[in-house]
Amino acid sequence: MTGIVMQRHSTGERKSRRKRARLSCIECRKKKLSCDRNLPCQRCVRSGRPAQCSFETVVEHPSAPNPSIQQQEQQIQDLKAEVSELKALLSKARLTHDGEGDRGTSRAVHNAENSQSFLNERAQDADTPIDSSRDVEHPHSIDNNQPGSAIFPVNTPAQDPTRVAATELLDPSARSPQGYYSRHTLFQFFREVRELFPFIRETANEWLDPWGVRFPKNKSAKSNKNKTSVSQAHATLEDFLPAKDDTDALVSFYLDGIEPLHRIVHIPTFRREYAEFWVPQRDRHPAMTTLVLAMISISTCSTADSADTTSIAIKYRAMSQQWISACEEWLKEQSLKHRKLVYYQISCLVYIAKRMNMIDKKRWWKETSSLIQDAIIDGLHCDPSSTTNTPYTREIKRRIWAVLRELDLQNSFECGLPTLLHNIDSDVAPPGNLDDDDFSQTSKEIPVSKPVSNYTFSSYQVQSSRSWSLRLEISQHLFSGRLSKILCYDDVLRYTHEITQAIDTIPSWGTQDARGQDHPRLPTLSHAFLLFQLKACILALHRPYLHRGDGKFWLSETVCYHTSRDILLLNTKLASLGSQSLTFLREDLLLASLNLVRITMLQPKGSTGVIMANSQYTIDLLEECVPFMEDMHLRCCHSELWCFITMYAAIMLLKIYLGKESREQAKASCARRFFDLHHKQIERQKMSSPDQGPDFLVSDWLDSNYPELSIDYFDFGINMDGPWDTWEPL
Repeated sequence: MTGIVMQRHSTGERKSRRKRARLSCIECRKKKLSCDRNLPCQRCVRSGRPAQCSFETVVEHPSAPNPSIQQQEQQIQDLKAEVSELKALLSKARLTHDGEGDRGTSRAVHNAENSQSFLNERAQDADTPIDSSRDVEHPHSIDNNQPGSAIFPVNTPAQDPTRVAATELLDPSARSPQGYYSRHTLFQFFREVRELFPFIRETANEWLDPWGVRFPKNKSAKSNKNKTSVSQAHATLEDFLPAKDDTDALVSFYLDGIEPLHRIVHIPTFRREYAEFWVPQRDRHPAMTTLVLAMISISTCSTADSADTTSIAIKYRAMSQQWISACEEWLKEQSLKHRKLVYYQISCLVYIAKRMNMIDKKRWWKETSSLIQDAIIDGLHCDPSSTTNTPYTREIKRRIWAVLRELDLQNSFECGLPTLLHNIDSDVAPPGNLDDDDFSQTSKEIPVSKPVSNYTFSSYQVQSSRSWSLRLEISQHLFSGRLSKILCYDDVLRYTHEITQAIDTIPSWGTQDARGQDHPRLPTLSHAFLLFQLKACILALHRPYLHRGDGKFWLSETVCYHTSRDILLLNTKLASLGSQSLTFLREDLLLASLNLVRITMLQPKGSTGVIMANSQYTIDLLEECVPFMEDMHLRCCHSELWCFITMYAAIMLLKIYLGKESREQAKASCARRFFDLHHKQIERQKMSSPDQGPDFLVSDWLDSNYPELSIDYFDFGINMDGPWDTWEPL
């Protein structure tokens, strides 16, 4: 800013600079001859016209000050005064912080208990009755430092003007970086639906601000991650592990419910090593401990078949941040020159755990991009050689590469950004359609892949590989720097047709009647996630044509409408099977909901088209999916309320547009739903009170502190740059 001010200041000086005086006489200047500047000059004397020799006189006027410079100087003085005032306020806050700490909890309780009565009073003014059956028991205390805390109560409704200005909601389109997050698929709805953010801001100002409610970024996860304790530097990874029975339940749930989507470990091999993991007096390899911690970090946010496993997940939900941080510290300590296969297995698990727990959301694209770079350095993008790799190792390598590229391509579509995969050639063969029991470390060769119509634990990965080249090509046209231009409509229709053909080739795997299978939900889950992949491509292709007034693009509205509705119906189907929590791995629910709202609001009022005729059905479907978004917030201890409030505000805007509710009623409904979710969050936090475990620098203990095992069943010693052999006995 200083450079800009100086530049403008110098520009003003050039404009106000006085005219240079002319030193030659008028006659010499007319003839363009040199003048000795005497009166009369020698040339005029020689030419016989000394009386005509004269010089111009310049009247110097006092330079008027530049108004723009004065204004800038005044702004600088005002900013300096404001900075001094803010420093004084901060110093005063530090002095009173200790004295107010004991009173903070009581103020929070007071506001939390009075928020519902405030809603009742305001709702009566808006003619919106409050459903008392949705009230929950109010807490005795609220700790805003706990992960997942939704609001920041303050002392009184009358607040300091400086504080209100500092915490006022800002339009995301005006405060986010233009190069990165502004291209996010969900972020663009704030530009496409112009009424969305003003409605959220009005609701916050009229209903939430009187009670000090804010939508701040959750700083607790970052602050907890940065805390260290030197006094506990001798603690070990095992101190983070829950009790054996609880760990067994969480690990089993991951292997049976989540591993079939992203094939990261070989289940029989892992189970053998895990059985040895709990043998008394046996040294545990830190890599195995880290692998277990990464798995259970995912399971804590998932829904289990049994009530016992679900209660265990809730019990340890608040520990997920510490487990993930411990795993990340272990990854940082690994050698960059001699990475092992377990490094990528743990990296994939940690990333998935972050998605499930909504941690470091803005870094997801960067993290998968870094993993792709590391994998290319270590040669995972090349098909493993049969001379230096065993059949078992080749198959595991192919699975890991398939997981990495799928996660990165998903981020490319969600963030609207390119991927390194656009610029590399990979000849890795797709994984085989095999169950893990079909091969082992001692197999001389990998069995022939089963038909795609037979469901296996690798079916999702195999079927994703079949549409990989098509999805990568679409991503390259939409998001690559060299090719990211709006496709001609003929290409859009051609790609839509190819995607539709790919959808038709997805096997059903008996999803209509899967009761007789060992894992009845898995075929349906894999089928739904395959549809999510392809339908996200359709929405990305047709989205640029939704805002155009040309009538020839009516097909894009119809395609996006039906595609979004299908995504929501898939979510309701998974919820009926108890698998809704696994959809946290993707953002299709919010994307489809906002698309439906946008498309319906693009229709003229009073239209007799299909979209407006089914508007009530659209509202019912959207409201049926609202509990899914609430459930995501309740399960993730580090989630923010922006996703939920954005979805519900969009639904209320649709009701206003269709004349179902007035604007005041819609804002009252948003506020009531917000406070209901907050009270549920408090009740859920009461159920999650585990031992917080050690808080220390994980880098203080290293793998060198542990003796190597006599034999490594899980191939922790497999190097990336040499033969992938198991460790030999010592």
